[in-house]
Amino acid sequence: MTMTRTIKLILGILITSLLFTNCSSDKKKNRNITVNSIAEIKSILSPTTESFEIQVNRETILKGKKGTSIYIPANAFQHEDGTEPKEPITIILKECFSLTDMIFENLQTISGDRILETNGMIYLNAEVNGKKLSVKNGKAFVIGFPKNGLEKEMDLFYDFQLNDSTNTWVPDYKFFETTSIKKSISEIDTLKFEGDDIGIQIEYPIEMTEDLYDYGYWTSIRTATFYDLKLLGLNETIIEYIENPKNIDSINAYQFFKNDWRADFDFNIDKKGKIHNLRPRKDLGVKYNEKASKIAEEFFKSIVPFDVNSYEGEIRQDWDYTLGITGSHSINWDRFKQKFRNKYSKFTNKAIQKIDPSALEYYMFSATEMGWINCDKFWDIEEDEKTDFIVKTNNPSETKIQIVFKDIKSIMNGVFENGNLVFKNIPKNKDLKVIGISYSNGKPTLATGDSKSDNNKFELTGFKEFTLDQLESELNKLN
Repeated sequence: MTMTRTIKLILGILITSLLFTNCSSDKKKNRNITVNSIAEIKSILSPTTESFEIQVNRETILKGKKGTSIYIPANAFQHEDGTEPKEPITIILKECFSLTDMIFENLQTISGDRILETNGMIYLNAEVNGKKLSVKNGKAFVIGFPKNGLEKEMDLFYDFQLNDSTNTWVPDYKFFETTSIKKSISEIDTLKFEGDDIGIQIEYPIEMTEDLYDYGYWTSIRTATFYDLKLLGLNETIIEYIENPKNIDSINAYQFFKNDWRADFDFNIDKKGKIHNLRPRKDLGVKYNEKASKIAEEFFKSIVPFDVNSYEGEIRQDWDYTLGITGSHSINWDRFKQKFRNKYSKFTNKAIQKIDPSALEYYMFSATEMGWINCDKFWDIEEDEKTDFIVKTNNPSETKIQIVFKDIKSIMNGVFENGNLVFKNIPKNKDLKVIGISYSNGKPTLATGDSKSDNNKFELTGFKEFTLDQLESELNKLN
């Protein structure tokens, strides 16, 4: 950013008394010291923490050394008991945009079991006399992440601690679920961020109107054959076909859901795999509805024939097969996100006015949570087969090893198992850069290697000694 734009940014708002403190320590200046652990290397190369002092009742714009802009409205924070602070507030900021920053803050780009592409992360907190504050209900502060030439659509993610040793990133528009998830985490086998799927009561932050849902069908009853029998020319069963929203008329599905309809049939399958002789079932204690039955019958007749050769068993023409449908609905997260973001749009719009003319150089988000905050997007890849990538090296317990995906800006930590570092559930056939950092003779050492994610016999060797400055420089070449 140019000096002119910086001046415009500062003059664009009535900034409160602003105290900036650089928290660099003397050991940051002396990069030739002896190091005897990964922790010592981390303490020196981890990103600098900045602190700002702001007044409670005045809106403020803060600017981080690495380009983050933060707009804070007046009276935005509260104590744990809900009271408003009276004394000046200290804002703590840490910016992580480079590979070095992320490595030495032990950050990774994972949301549940999905990989994220990152544009950078920050740590932000507000406190008075060492006591942390939270954002008032209905208030939001605005973060401007520098785009640095990136034009992809990004989202805001908050850090969520699953347990004592595991954290993940949660999209801001789904973070409201985490309180309920945390209470029920011991009952959930696989973490998902879908409120309707985890079987717990969710309190939504916006009014859940009908337009926020997609409407579809569930199979209410089915013959076991249909779990394996594929449809002709399609790599899916009829159950998968019915429950795929792309294959159904959402208006009819909405009627089924709204009216609590259910339509079940017996039918036969001819030699060519076509459904015929459809007969409504009325013996299951379900109230029969003629309109629902007609819609379902037309839908079943429109489905392509079965591929009778895809089934290991026998498809007999004289057997009665059973299949039925009922209405379902699921949240459309794109529409939900838009409505959720609109709730705080007044803060974003205000920030854009204040930060203008440089606002187009930022990803702008209204935020309501403090702590680690991430400007990311889900990696748009097909759900390929997953694998565990195993890295072998000398002294793995004393070596910090991470992998970076070459296709996107994304970094992952490994798990120490059976003398190796294991990176779990990553997509196959992806190009990786493996990075290992250790120490020897009082100096940090670095080794890097290239691999495919399918390689389960990768060995990281060739560690070389560097000064701390050289180590940081070598790491930043990998960005």
